Amino acid sequence: MRFFQRYTARIRRLRPVFDGHLDAVVTVAVASSLAGLLAASLIASRDAVVLAIALSACSALVYVGYRLRPKVKLRRAARIGLRRGEFHVVYQPIVDTRTRHCVGVEALLRWGHPKFGAGGPGLFIGELEGTRLLSALTCFVLREANNALTQLPFPQHWHISINICARHLLEDRFVEDICESAGPMLERLVLELTERSCVERTPRVVTALSHMKQRGVRLSLDDFGTGFSNLDLLADFRFDYVKVDRRFLALRGEARIQFLKSVAALVHALGAKVVVEGVECAAEHDVVQRSGIDLAQGYWYGKPMAVDQLRAFASASASASINTLHDVTGTEHEA
Repeated sequence: MRFFQRYTARIRRLRPVFDGHLDAVVTVAVASSLAGLLAASLIASRDAVVLAIALSACSALVYVGYRLRPKVKLRRAARIGLRRGEFHVVYQPIVDTRTRHCVGVEALLRWGHPKFGAGGPGLFIGELEGTRLLSALTCFVLREANNALTQLPFPQHWHISINICARHLLEDRFVEDICESAGPMLERLVLELTERSCVERTPRVVTALSHMKQRGVRLSLDDFGTGFSNLDLLADFRFDYVKVDRRFLALRGEARIQFLKSVAALVHALGAKVVVEGVECAAEHDVVQRSGIDLAQGYWYGKPMAVDQLRAFASASASASINTLHDVTGTEHEA
Protein backbone atom coordinates (compact mmCIF):
# COMPACT_ATOMS: atom_id res chain seq x y z
CA MET A 1 0.00 0.00 0.00
CA ARG A 2 2.81 2.42 0.82
CA PHE A 3 4.27 1.71 -2.62
CA PHE A 4 1.06 2.81 -4.35
CA GLN A 5 0.69 5.87 -2.12
CA ARG A 6 4.26 6.91 -2.90
CA TYR A 7 3.81 6.75 -6.67
CA THR A 8 0.37 8.31 -6.57
CA ALA A 9 2.05 11.29 -4.89
CA ARG A 10 4.57 11.39 -7.75
CA ILE A 11 1.75 11.53 -10.28
CA ARG A 12 0.21 14.50 -8.44
CA ARG A 13 3.56 16.35 -8.54
CA LEU A 14 3.50 16.17 -12.34
CA ARG A 15 0.56 18.59 -12.55
CA PRO A 16 2.65 21.77 -13.06
CA VAL A 17 4.21 20.18 -16.15
CA PHE A 18 0.77 20.09 -17.74
CA ASP A 19 -0.29 23.64 -16.88
CA GLY A 20 -2.15 22.57 -13.74
CA HIS A 21 -4.51 20.24 -15.59
CA LEU A 22 -3.56 16.57 -15.33
CA ASP A 23 -6.26 14.48 -16.97
CA ALA A 24 -4.90 10.95 -17.08
CA VAL A 25 -5.77 7.29 -16.84
CA VAL A 26 -3.59 5.72 -14.13
CA THR A 27 -2.66 2.07 -14.58
CA VAL A 28 -1.36 -0.23 -11.84
CA ALA A 29 -0.42 -3.81 -12.74
CA VAL A 30 0.92 -6.55 -10.48
CA ALA A 31 2.40 -9.70 -12.05
CA SER A 32 4.17 -12.74 -10.66
CA SER A 33 6.57 -12.96 -13.58
CA LEU A 34 8.50 -10.73 -15.94
CA ALA A 35 6.40 -12.02 -18.86
CA GLY A 36 3.21 -11.00 -17.09
CA LEU A 37 4.58 -7.58 -16.35
CA LEU A 38 5.66 -7.11 -19.96
CA ALA A 39 2.18 -8.00 -21.20
CA ALA A 40 0.56 -5.56 -18.75
CA SER A 41 2.93 -2.76 -19.67
CA LEU A 42 2.39 -3.24 -23.40
CA ILE A 43 -1.38 -3.00 -22.89
CA ALA A 44 -1.14 0.04 -20.65
CA SER A 45 1.72 1.98 -22.21
CA ARG A 46 0.15 2.96 -25.51
CA ASP A 47 0.54 6.75 -25.48
CA ALA A 48 1.74 6.35 -21.91
CA VAL A 49 4.59 7.48 -19.75
CA VAL A 50 5.97 4.82 -17.42
CA LEU A 51 6.50 6.12 -13.89
CA ALA A 52 7.91 3.06 -12.18
CA ILE A 53 8.72 -0.61 -12.46
CA ALA A 54 9.70 -2.08 -9.10
CA LEU A 55 10.10 -5.35 -7.26
CA SER A 56 7.86 -5.60 -4.24
CA ALA A 57 8.75 -7.26 -0.96
CA CYS A 58 6.76 -10.34 -1.94
CA SER A 59 8.73 -10.80 -5.19
CA ALA A 60 5.84 -9.64 -7.39
CA LEU A 61 6.68 -7.31 -10.26
CA VAL A 62 4.74 -4.05 -10.18
CA TYR A 63 4.07 -1.64 -13.06
CA VAL A 64 2.73 1.85 -12.51
CA GLY A 65 1.99 4.19 -15.39
CA TYR A 66 -0.44 6.74 -16.71
CA ARG A 67 -1.92 7.44 -20.12
CA LEU A 68 -2.62 11.04 -21.05
CA ARG A 69 -6.02 12.10 -22.30
CA PRO A 70 -5.97 13.51 -25.89
CA LYS A 71 -6.48 17.11 -24.73
CA VAL A 72 -3.57 16.87 -22.30
CA LYS A 73 -1.34 15.35 -24.96
CA LEU A 74 -2.14 18.25 -27.29
CA ARG A 75 -1.35 20.83 -24.62
CA ARG A 76 1.91 19.14 -23.74
CA ALA A 77 2.87 18.94 -27.44
CA ALA A 78 2.05 22.64 -27.88
CA ARG A 79 4.23 23.63 -24.94
CA ILE A 80 7.13 21.62 -26.35
CA GLY A 81 6.40 22.91 -29.85
CA LEU A 82 6.63 26.51 -28.74
CA ARG A 83 10.11 25.85 -27.36
CA ARG A 84 11.18 23.98 -30.49
CA GLY A 85 9.99 26.63 -32.94
CA GLU A 86 7.14 24.60 -34.44
CA PHE A 87 4.79 27.60 -34.56
CA HIS A 88 4.87 30.33 -37.17
CA VAL A 89 2.73 33.30 -38.23
CA VAL A 90 1.04 34.00 -41.57
CA TYR A 91 -0.67 37.19 -42.67
CA GLN A 92 -3.98 37.67 -44.48
CA PRO A 93 -4.77 40.97 -46.24
CA ILE A 94 -7.65 43.20 -45.13
CA VAL A 95 -8.93 45.46 -47.91
CA ASP A 96 -11.03 48.57 -48.35
CA THR A 97 -14.11 47.40 -50.25
CA ARG A 98 -14.47 50.68 -52.12
CA THR A 99 -10.90 51.17 -53.33
CA ARG A 100 -9.90 47.48 -53.23
CA HIS A 101 -6.58 48.51 -51.74
CA CYS A 102 -5.03 46.70 -48.79
CA VAL A 103 -5.27 48.62 -45.51
CA GLY A 104 -3.95 46.01 -43.10
CA VAL A 105 -3.34 42.36 -42.30
CA GLU A 106 -4.48 39.85 -39.72
CA ALA A 107 -1.65 37.88 -38.09
CA LEU A 108 -2.68 34.23 -37.82
CA LEU A 109 -1.02 31.44 -35.87
CA ARG A 110 -0.04 28.16 -37.54
CA TRP A 111 1.45 25.02 -35.99
CA GLY A 112 3.76 22.69 -37.87
CA HIS A 113 2.88 19.64 -35.78
CA PRO A 114 2.02 16.69 -38.10
CA LYS A 115 -0.94 15.59 -35.95
CA PHE A 116 -2.27 18.49 -33.91
CA GLY A 117 -1.45 21.31 -36.31
CA ALA A 118 -2.49 19.68 -39.58
CA GLY A 119 -6.16 20.64 -39.22
CA GLY A 120 -5.45 24.33 -38.71
CA PRO A 121 -5.87 26.62 -35.69
CA GLY A 122 -9.59 25.94 -35.45
CA LEU A 123 -8.74 22.51 -34.04
CA PHE A 124 -5.98 23.29 -31.57
CA ILE A 125 -6.84 26.80 -30.37
CA GLY A 126 -10.06 25.59 -28.75
CA GLU A 127 -8.19 22.88 -26.85
CA LEU A 128 -5.72 25.45 -25.52
CA GLU A 129 -8.48 27.83 -24.40
CA GLY A 130 -8.27 28.58 -20.70
CA THR A 131 -4.57 27.74 -20.37
CA ARG A 132 -1.60 30.03 -19.78
CA LEU A 133 -0.06 28.64 -22.94
CA LEU A 134 -2.50 30.55 -25.13
CA SER A 135 -1.29 33.81 -23.59
CA ALA A 136 2.29 32.81 -24.39
CA LEU A 137 1.29 32.07 -27.98
CA THR A 138 -0.38 35.48 -28.27
CA CYS A 139 2.87 37.13 -27.19
CA PHE A 140 4.71 34.97 -29.73
CA VAL A 141 2.41 36.19 -32.53
CA LEU A 142 2.97 39.80 -31.47
CA ARG A 143 6.75 39.40 -31.46
CA GLU A 144 6.73 37.69 -34.85
CA ALA A 145 4.51 40.41 -36.33
CA ASN A 146 6.78 43.09 -34.91
CA ASN A 147 9.79 41.36 -36.48
CA ALA A 148 7.94 41.19 -39.81
CA LEU A 149 7.24 44.91 -39.56
CA THR A 150 10.96 45.65 -39.29
CA GLN A 151 11.74 43.33 -42.23
CA LEU A 152 9.27 44.69 -44.75
CA PRO A 153 8.37 47.38 -43.55
CA PHE A 154 4.58 47.51 -43.84
CA PRO A 155 3.05 50.50 -45.66
CA GLN A 156 2.47 53.29 -43.16
CA HIS A 157 -1.34 53.10 -43.34
CA TRP A 158 -1.55 49.34 -42.69
CA HIS A 159 -2.83 48.08 -39.35
CA ILE A 160 -2.09 44.65 -37.85
CA SER A 161 -4.88 42.65 -36.21
CA ILE A 162 -4.17 40.07 -33.50
CA ASN A 163 -6.66 37.74 -31.79
CA ILE A 164 -6.81 37.90 -27.98
CA CYS A 165 -8.12 35.07 -25.78
CA ALA A 166 -10.49 35.66 -22.87
CA ARG A 167 -8.15 34.29 -20.19
CA HIS A 168 -5.26 36.54 -21.23
CA LEU A 169 -7.51 39.57 -20.95
CA LEU A 170 -8.16 38.69 -17.30
CA GLU A 171 -4.51 38.30 -16.34
CA ASP A 172 -2.67 40.94 -14.30
CA ARG A 173 0.11 41.25 -16.88
CA PHE A 174 -2.15 41.60 -19.91
CA VAL A 175 -1.30 45.24 -20.66
CA GLU A 176 2.43 44.70 -20.02
CA ASP A 177 2.46 41.56 -22.18
CA ILE A 178 0.88 43.35 -25.13
CA CYS A 179 3.06 46.46 -24.88
CA GLU A 180 6.33 44.57 -24.42
CA SER A 181 5.65 42.02 -27.16
CA ALA A 182 4.29 44.50 -29.72
CA GLY A 183 7.10 47.04 -29.34
CA PRO A 184 7.01 49.78 -32.02
CA MET A 185 4.08 48.01 -33.69
CA LEU A 186 1.79 49.12 -30.87
CA GLU A 187 0.49 52.19 -32.73
CA ARG A 188 -0.66 49.99 -35.63
CA LEU A 189 -2.15 47.28 -33.45
CA VAL A 190 -5.79 46.13 -33.53
CA LEU A 191 -6.82 43.67 -30.80
CA GLU A 192 -9.61 41.33 -31.90
CA LEU A 193 -11.84 40.27 -29.01
CA THR A 194 -14.79 37.91 -29.06
CA GLU A 195 -18.13 38.79 -27.48
CA ARG A 196 -17.49 36.10 -24.88
CA SER A 197 -14.26 37.85 -23.83
CA CYS A 198 -16.09 41.07 -23.02
CA VAL A 199 -19.53 39.97 -21.89
CA GLU A 200 -18.46 40.06 -18.22
CA ARG A 201 -17.56 43.70 -17.74
CA THR A 202 -15.31 43.19 -14.75
CA PRO A 203 -13.25 46.16 -13.55
CA ARG A 204 -10.10 44.33 -14.68
CA VAL A 205 -11.38 43.95 -18.25
CA VAL A 206 -12.61 47.54 -18.44
CA THR A 207 -9.35 48.90 -17.04
CA ALA A 208 -7.16 46.76 -19.31
CA LEU A 209 -8.99 47.79 -22.48
CA SER A 210 -9.00 51.41 -21.36
CA HIS A 211 -5.22 51.31 -20.96
CA MET A 212 -4.91 49.85 -24.45
CA LYS A 213 -7.04 52.60 -25.95
CA GLN A 214 -4.96 55.23 -24.17
CA ARG A 215 -1.85 53.80 -25.86
CA GLY A 216 -3.42 54.16 -29.29
CA VAL A 217 -4.36 50.50 -29.72
CA ARG A 218 -7.59 49.93 -31.61
CA LEU A 219 -10.20 47.33 -30.68
CA SER A 220 -12.23 45.02 -32.88
CA LEU A 221 -15.24 42.94 -31.85
CA ASP A 222 -14.75 39.59 -33.57
CA ASP A 223 -17.46 37.18 -34.81
CA PHE A 224 -20.24 39.68 -34.19
CA GLY A 225 -23.67 38.04 -33.98
CA THR A 226 -22.39 34.55 -33.19
CA GLY A 227 -22.09 34.93 -29.41
CA PHE A 228 -24.11 36.79 -26.80
CA SER A 229 -25.03 39.62 -29.20
CA ASN A 230 -25.07 42.28 -26.49
CA LEU A 231 -25.29 45.41 -28.58
CA ASP A 232 -24.30 47.61 -25.66
CA LEU A 233 -20.82 46.08 -25.87
CA LEU A 234 -20.22 48.27 -28.91
CA ALA A 235 -20.81 51.45 -26.96
CA ASP A 236 -19.28 50.37 -23.64
CA PHE A 237 -15.89 49.45 -25.08
CA ARG A 238 -15.80 51.94 -27.96
CA PHE A 239 -14.79 49.39 -30.58
CA ASP A 240 -13.13 50.74 -33.70
CA TYR A 241 -14.11 47.75 -35.84
CA VAL A 242 -16.82 45.09 -35.79
CA LYS A 243 -16.08 41.87 -37.67
CA VAL A 244 -19.01 39.91 -39.11
CA ASP A 245 -18.63 36.16 -39.47
CA ARG A 246 -18.77 34.51 -42.88
CA ARG A 247 -21.95 32.56 -42.00
CA PHE A 248 -23.97 35.74 -42.56
CA LEU A 249 -22.31 36.31 -45.91
CA ALA A 250 -23.46 32.80 -46.84
CA LEU A 251 -27.16 33.69 -46.40
CA ARG A 252 -29.16 33.39 -49.61
CA GLY A 253 -30.95 36.02 -51.65
CA GLU A 254 -31.62 39.54 -50.45
CA ALA A 255 -31.61 38.43 -46.81
CA ARG A 256 -27.84 38.69 -46.60
CA ILE A 257 -27.75 42.17 -48.11
CA GLN A 258 -30.47 43.39 -45.74
CA PHE A 259 -28.69 41.86 -42.76
CA LEU A 260 -25.31 43.33 -43.71
CA LYS A 261 -26.88 46.74 -44.37
CA SER A 262 -28.53 46.67 -40.94
CA VAL A 263 -25.27 45.77 -39.22
CA ALA A 264 -23.40 48.45 -41.17
CA ALA A 265 -25.96 51.11 -40.20
CA LEU A 266 -25.79 50.16 -36.52
CA VAL A 267 -22.01 50.04 -36.38
CA HIS A 268 -21.58 53.27 -38.33
CA ALA A 269 -23.98 55.03 -35.95
CA LEU A 270 -21.56 54.15 -33.14
CA GLY A 271 -18.56 55.50 -35.06
CA ALA A 272 -16.97 52.16 -35.94
CA LYS A 273 -16.22 50.33 -39.19
CA VAL A 274 -17.53 46.95 -40.33
CA VAL A 275 -15.27 44.11 -41.47
CA VAL A 276 -16.61 41.01 -43.21
CA GLU A 277 -14.47 37.87 -43.32
CA GLY A 278 -14.60 34.91 -45.66
CA VAL A 279 -15.10 36.65 -49.02
CA GLU A 280 -14.22 33.96 -51.57
CA CYS A 281 -15.48 35.16 -54.94
CA ALA A 282 -16.32 38.26 -56.99
CA ALA A 283 -20.06 37.83 -56.36
CA GLU A 284 -19.54 37.94 -52.59
CA HIS A 285 -17.33 41.00 -52.94
CA ASP A 286 -20.14 42.67 -54.88
CA VAL A 287 -22.61 41.86 -52.08
CA VAL A 288 -20.24 43.27 -49.46
CA GLN A 289 -19.69 46.44 -51.46
CA ARG A 290 -23.43 46.98 -52.07
CA SER A 291 -24.15 46.49 -48.37
CA GLY A 292 -22.03 49.41 -47.26
CA ILE A 293 -19.36 47.28 -45.58
CA ASP A 294 -16.10 49.13 -45.04
CA LEU A 295 -13.46 46.39 -44.99
CA ALA A 296 -13.23 42.73 -45.95
CA GLN A 297 -10.87 39.78 -45.97
CA GLY A 298 -10.96 36.34 -47.54
CA TYR A 299 -9.38 34.16 -50.19
CA TRP A 300 -10.74 36.41 -52.95
CA TYR A 301 -8.38 39.16 -51.83
CA GLY A 302 -5.50 37.03 -50.60
CA LYS A 303 -4.81 33.82 -48.72
CA PRO A 304 -2.76 33.82 -45.51
CA MET A 305 0.87 34.19 -46.56
CA ALA A 306 4.36 34.03 -45.13
CA VAL A 307 6.54 37.12 -44.67
CA ASP A 308 8.33 36.69 -48.01
CA GLN A 309 5.03 36.48 -49.88
CA LEU A 310 3.70 39.44 -47.91
CA ARG A 311 6.73 41.50 -48.97
CA ALA A 312 5.89 40.89 -52.65
CA PHE A 313 2.22 41.55 -51.96
CA ALA A 314 2.95 44.85 -50.18
CA SER A 315 5.17 46.02 -53.02
CA ALA A 316 2.59 45.18 -55.67
CA SER A 317 -0.39 46.55 -53.73
CA ALA A 318 1.23 49.99 -53.52
CA SER A 319 0.35 50.58 -57.16
CA ALA A 320 -2.51 48.17 -57.89
CA SER A 321 -5.94 47.26 -56.60
CA ILE A 322 -6.56 43.89 -54.99
CA ASN A 323 -8.36 42.33 -57.94
CA THR A 324 -5.10 42.40 -59.94
CA LEU A 325 -3.01 40.73 -57.23
CA HIS A 326 -4.24 37.14 -57.14
CA ASP A 327 -1.08 35.79 -58.78
CA VAL A 328 1.08 37.54 -56.18
CA THR A 329 -0.63 36.07 -53.14
CA GLY A 330 -0.45 32.45 -54.27
CA THR A 331 -1.44 29.80 -51.76
CA GLU A 332 -1.07 29.71 -48.03
CA HIS A 333 2.41 29.06 -46.80
CA GLU A 334 2.87 25.55 -45.45
CA ALA A 335 5.17 24.78 -42.55
